[in-house]
Amino acid sequence: MSHLERACRSKSMNAITLRQTAVRLLVLLAMVAFAGPLWAGSEPAPGWSDAYPQVRRDLEAGRPLVVEVIVPLCNNDQIWCGSKWAGQPGSLRANVYWGAVFGARTFFQRQTAGWSPLGLSAIDDVFLQRAVFRRWVSADRWSLRRSGPIEQIVVLEAVHGGHIDRAVRELYVRAARGSSVTIDYEGGPRTLRVHAIGYAGHNRLMDGIVFPPRLAAARPSDVPIPSFVLACLSEKYFAEALRSVGSEPMVMTRSLMAPEGYVVDAIAKGLGDNASLFGLRQRAVDAYAKWQKLTPRQAGAIFAPR
Repeated sequence: MSHLERACRSKSMNAITLRQTAVRLLVLLAMVAFAGPLWAGSEPAPGWSDAYPQVRRDLEAGRPLVVEVIVPLCNNDQIWCGSKWAGQPGSLRANVYWGAVFGARTFFQRQTAGWSPLGLSAIDDVFLQRAVFRRWVSADRWSLRRSGPIEQIVVLEAVHGGHIDRAVRELYVRAARGSSVTIDYEGGPRTLRVHAIGYAGHNRLMDGIVFPPRLAAARPSDVPIPSFVLACLSEKYFAEALRSVGSEPMVMTRSLMAPEGYVVDAIAKGLGDNASLFGLRQRAVDAYAKWQKLTPRQAGAIFAPR
């Protein structure tokens, strides 16, 4: 091989190497653009509570993190609930959203659920039953100025399916003004501040009821709290109204869905772990995919993006 041939070959190889390097660089830039900074993997995303300093103050004072979820019972007069017994609007034992195998109360009561029951009580003819559960979670994601685990309490409230309009109104009012619950707790009644509120049931707004309801003038004590709505197409029907009163909709849906206990459980645990808003949605997606036997892509299409 002549010196000229060697030189030409060398230049050709250099050109190939440069092209390969350029392609690799483009691939790397695309990965960064779509996945975010490569060095960010070890940096946890901001927790959902970062926008709510009162949550951190309460936890540092030793108070529990409280999540309240309003569950209007499925009503066959409004939507087909799967069977005659599953859609009895006053049946705490059989209703698909409460006492059935994937109902909210039943799912939290499972021995493997990670929750301990604190109480089960009747309220009135509208709010039929209150089920209270507790677990202890690691403080690693909270960066508190105290040590020890965090107490988390979830309050599930079953609303008679015939009074679903009241359930929708209560969600809006409590999200806009803040909420508190009084429960029998460690030997006596105790009133606890609610830090996040949810709704899991039929989307009554799709039936044409007026929403949002009219609120009285704001009070100095009003402090909006974040919310989540597990109902068909909740992003379309609920999100704007909730945002207008200062309640951040953390997890919403953009398709038809079954608002069953496993999704409530997944979001509640994400709140207790101070997951990011993206993380909360992802937990809902993972739970829905698992229990509905869907692919992650199919389940992801059900929940509104963050």
